[in-house]
Amino acid sequence: MSLGCAAASAHADLIDDYVAHPFGIHVQAGIGLSKADTPDGRWQQAGIPGGSHVTAKPPTFSLGLTGPLLTRGAWGVDWHLDYVNLGRFAASCSCTPMDENYDPKTHAYTPKVAVPTAFFTGEGRSQGAALTAEVYYWLYSVRLAAEAGAYIHRDSWSEDVSNWQVGGYPQNLHLSDTYWSVAPVVGVSVGYGRMSVSARHYFTKLNSQNRSVPPLWNDVTTVEMKVKF
Repeated sequence: MSLGCAAASAHADLIDDYVAHPFGIHVQAGIGLSKADTPDGRWQQAGIPGGSHVTAKPPTFSLGLTGPLLTRGAWGVDWHLDYVNLGRFAASCSCTPMDENYDPKTHAYTPKVAVPTAFFTGEGRSQGAALTAEVYYWLYSVRLAAEAGAYIHRDSWSEDVSNWQVGGYPQNLHLSDTYWSVAPVVGVSVGYGRMSVSARHYFTKLNSQNRSVPPLWNDVTTVEMKVKF
């Protein structure tokens, strides 16, 4: 009689779990920090006298769904579909407007052409949807995982330049660009229970560097604390 009750209870638990999470689908949310690869000479000049300032304003966050593709005991494959916001990036710089005066490779300023300093301020962000497949392995009670997929994203950048004076009168300029693109994304994570720490690298450089008004960043790396519901 007790065995029958135990079996019935286990069956009821499975039904309850399926009702709560049909097809094993869970909601997952994350929040963390991002670090962007910001090439010298693009909207900032690290070696210019007086310096330039590059900032990333937290948080980076994500919200999405995840479920099983394949389950084989201690290992398996899950899918993830996330809305991702990589955060806000900003830069300000008192820079020379003449490329001849600054070498981004050596970070050296050499006043070869006499022109006044221009003042640059800009900001932008990258956000979109990440679709990945994740291979995981349970080591005792710890979940180790690696993932790869595509990041379908909308990037925007806006730049204001004041006192631009090259061969004429000083000008104030406004430049901006917004575009959609697709980039690879890879990541790793370590989890315990419903919590995990995830690191991802977004290869947004593949498209950003070819824009007429490129954003401040190339690739972006994020670290997030995630919870699964």
